[in-house]
Amino acid sequence: MKAAAFHAVNEMTLLDAPEPVPGSGEVVLKVHNCGICGSDLHLVQHGLAMPGTIMGHEFCGEIAELGAGVRDFKIGERVTALPYISCGECDHCRTGDAMHCRHMRSLGLGHLPGAYAEYVLCGERSLLRLPDHVSSREGALVEPLAVGLHGVNRAVIKPGKGCLVMGAGPIGLATLLWAKAKGAGPIVVSELAPGRAELAMKLGADAVINPHDHNAIHIMRELIGHDPALVFECIGVKSTLMEAVKFVARHGQIVVIGVCLESDTITPLNCIGKEVRMDFAMAYTHAEFQDTVEALANGLIDAKPMITDVIELAQIPAMFEALRTPGSQAKVMVEFPY
Repeated sequence: MKAAAFHAVNEMTLLDAPEPVPGSGEVVLKVHNCGICGSDLHLVQHGLAMPGTIMGHEFCGEIAELGAGVRDFKIGERVTALPYISCGECDHCRTGDAMHCRHMRSLGLGHLPGAYAEYVLCGERSLLRLPDHVSSREGALVEPLAVGLHGVNRAVIKPGKGCLVMGAGPIGLATLLWAKAKGAGPIVVSELAPGRAELAMKLGADAVINPHDHNAIHIMRELIGHDPALVFECIGVKSTLMEAVKFVARHGQIVVIGVCLESDTITPLNCIGKEVRMDFAMAYTHAEFQDTVEALANGLIDAKPMITDVIELAQIPAMFEALRTPGSQAKVMVEFPY
């Protein structure tokens, strides 16, 4: 099968790979769509993946082959999947929090091949059916949307107190959608790129500020009447944690969703002086994946505007190169014939 894999720092490559074969409790999906994740970009930029790793963990497809013991799904069903295979027996797995399973094998991040490929192997326990009226492109948005939901679920929402979403990339936009759906507001988004700033407004932000504006804090205070009680850090680069501390109100909360792969520093005195609460969020639970599918199905959130680019598998290397410089792209979707 055709696939795209990590080759070297800042370099993806196309290759031919063997089609996966399902074991007991596993299925093979024919991939319909797979989103390019910021985590993939960071791994390639820093060279943190093994050469030959087929990446891609935001995907949906149709079941092409069933392994032994799979009873609850059938060939041809359209599904999305949590991007890992877990043991199914530990406390984390039994409570739906298999992302913390000690025996978890991730898809697209080194353990198992991901979905920048025509076919991908998944565990039956990770599958969720997609309703007919939820498109395959939307199905591949479930994973990043669930990341935003998990971060918002970690937050204390106080309507009227105002919140700030730092970054209007896919995770920032997902966080914006869920914060709005759960009653937060007013919501200000901090974003440098004009195209992404415009998209944040389209998805429901009350205002967008440029964080490099020397009056950014004062502008935000004018927009919402005070410092935000809640800040979502959705950028994941060095120094943004201290920026969040500067923005947040006294006794406020910072939820860190962005994944920074570098060492960073904060000044504890600034956090102590404000008595800041800082929470970190990783990934999602099975229930949050299901809640996301249902929210797309019933119209609670409309994430389709997040998709700014649709490309073919062969265009992945060039797109990774282009995405080294942030521009107007939000979610880039790799689409396969189906």
